[in-house]
Amino acid sequence: MPADTSVILFDGMRTALDSWAARFQGERDLLYWVLRAMVSEIATGDASREVGQVPDDLREALIALRGRIAAYWGDVRYASLQPVTQLWGTVVNAVRVAAQSSRATAVQKQVFELPAASLVRFFQAARERMEVADSLYQAFKAMPAPECQALAALLNVHVDARLDETTVVRLVRLLDHEGPMSREETEALASISNTHLVDAAFSGLRSRA
Repeated sequence: MPADTSVILFDGMRTALDSWAARFQGERDLLYWVLRAMVSEIATGDASREVGQVPDDLREALIALRGRIAAYWGDVRYASLQPVTQLWGTVVNAVRVAAQSSRATAVQKQVFELPAASLVRFFQAARERMEVADSLYQAFKAMPAPECQALAALLNVHVDARLDETTVVRLVRLLDHEGPMSREETEALASISNTHLVDAAFSGLRSRA
């Protein structure tokens, strides 16, 4: 990706994590800490300072989660990805697993299984500063992959969507699946239509036939 896009994504993540800590009790969430550690590794090559601040009751689980994620991205198929791509890829995979997407692999389910509530808090924090959320929205909107379009929709501060677990899961599942929509998906689409997230990201991506 272009260098300027990488900067937007990296700075946007740092701002989101700062907001998460300040407004949404990020320090009590494993996803917060694993993303914070990844940011530190990208910026300084060392995450020891962040890991040292993790509450005692979360530290063991964080070490295990970081190990699984590092092993996943260390695979030869992903090792050449830019660090910021791995950073946001961690969010993408966690969202995909939480949404029970058919595109989530068995390995991804083992590595990135995190509560949907954690992801809701992440996106709430990412949307806290409108100018930052909008820059992230514009960056992901330009990427054609379904998961990027889902992130764009969830970061779009110009729609009247109230983010909750059900909305996030349904939107990601609808965008991430392939082929004609099932009856259950059609019902899910109807349930989130009034949020305007559908208008923001869904139109044209999948057939309703």
